[in-house]
Amino acid sequence: MIFYFTATGNSLYAANRVAEATKDSLVSIGRALRDGLFEYDITGEEYLGFIVPTFAGTLPGAVGLFLERLTLKGYSNQFVYGVFTCGASTGFESAALYTILKAKGISFAGSFDLVMPDNFIVWSDVPSQARLDAILKNADKQLDGIRASIKAKKSGKLDTRTPKDLYMRLAEFSTSKKTSKLHADEKCTSCGSCADICPMRCIKLDNSGRPLWEGTCTMCLACLHRCPAKAIQFESDTQKKGRYVNPRVKL
Repeated sequence: MIFYFTATGNSLYAANRVAEATKDSLVSIGRALRDGLFEYDITGEEYLGFIVPTFAGTLPGAVGLFLERLTLKGYSNQFVYGVFTCGASTGFESAALYTILKAKGISFAGSFDLVMPDNFIVWSDVPSQARLDAILKNADKQLDGIRASIKAKKSGKLDTRTPKDLYMRLAEFSTSKKTSKLHADEKCTSCGSCADICPMRCIKLDNSGRPLWEGTCTMCLACLHRCPAKAIQFESDTQKKGRYVNPRVKL
């Protein structure tokens, strides 16, 4: 079984590729959070994977919340691994996952880093198309090696340090209190897709169908990147920046 978390498709693409090799089923952490599903039966499973992005050098807040609530039935020394998609490096993410799993009595075989296009455009911008193509091509080569290692149950990077943070701190946003850094500009068509995909259910729609941010946000930026009208902005930092969705998966 593979648990994955994705905002723009990178980790879903990786999960699909690994699942092809291990013949595992996929569980969306975002959907599980939305639906309150935290109990899973892995009896008879050979592998147990966690394929998630890197947020600020550790696990995304949404992933941390899910893992803390996760209950597994039938754990019996499955090969447990992590694959972390990142723009450059993964920091303490492997140590964070090791720490959380150890507290649950689960033996962790280590993790594999997978460099893919960085979608946190608050700090940067979407690379050129040529650069995106090069990153994705190289990611496929990395994935070939990662899949082979997992299939052979070869341990990855095992970091047993005490992590600075188990997961990235969640943000409290409120449009009504004017504390939300995310907002929809005049291009918004009131399609409601942002509310549909938010893993934290922190996006509500007003009477005209425009989004309001009221609640806890994991800063995945799925709403921003996947808005069909490119109407969602992070303060004034993203108005002239591109948007990114992995072109090799359907979200």
